[in-house]
Amino acid sequence: MIKNLLYPAALFLLLTSCAKDDPFAPEQHDQKIVISPSNGNPGLGDSQEEPLGAALTLPQGIRIVERKYHPFDPDLRKLYAHANFFYVDINFVNDRMPGTPPVTVELPAGLIGVSSIHDKQNGLSIEKYLITVPPTKRYGGGRDTTTVYIGMACVNKNRSMPWYDNIGAEQVYPISRNNYPKFIVTSDPSLLKLLDLLKGHPGLKVNAHWDPVAAHEEDYVVPQWMKIHNQIQDVIWDITDGFGLTLGRMTELMEKLKPYR
Repeated sequence: MIKNLLYPAALFLLLTSCAKDDPFAPEQHDQKIVISPSNGNPGLGDSQEEPLGAALTLPQGIRIVERKYHPFDPDLRKLYAHANFFYVDINFVNDRMPGTPPVTVELPAGLIGVSSIHDKQNGLSIEKYLITVPPTKRYGGGRDTTTVYIGMACVNKNRSMPWYDNIGAEQVYPISRNNYPKFIVTSDPSLLKLLDLLKGHPGLKVNAHWDPVAAHEEDYVVPQWMKIHNQIQDVIWDITDGFGLTLGRMTELMEKLKPYR
């Protein structure tokens, strides 16, 4: 009799114990890591090293220069952004002869802006851009310069935001000028997997600026158009600073991205 009473209890304990460790249970399945963490890899997360990847290659006759005293131009036609935590300026000079055709510069997805200041974020661009750089014209002893702004996500969660020390009119824009002298194209396997998921969403193109000063106010309300960008940023930090991207988080993101295809 006692044996018969113990059997159902033992069976119940066995079944409930197995359920907790069942990899096919929904809650367990959602926690499966589908993109491994890159935390600690060079230039990502808490690493102070330079990110791994190939240096950005430019067409013959095109070079990037510093334009220290050129203020940020908020003209949205100059903004190339599918990520939206901050912008970097890139200043191109075309050294080809006047009268020659414009040159197209390709900025591939996975472009990382390497911060020259170690307490500021390195930045990641998530989309490919084609920039038209017209031929050089000379004014006196100088050359004209094509300046564009690239939207970046952050890949070092514990570093300072690149725009924190802006002054004057630039305080209300997430721009970091003259801080990114080097650009590389990432070779990090986990970031490449994420970029493959994010490509093909033209609706992510940023068509408005956000104000970092207003964002620190207690009554600040995140604009609806920014919420998807914030979610993308959180997923990137899952990879660069966390324990990797789970299936549940990836599934949620892909569902949210559907209207942006």
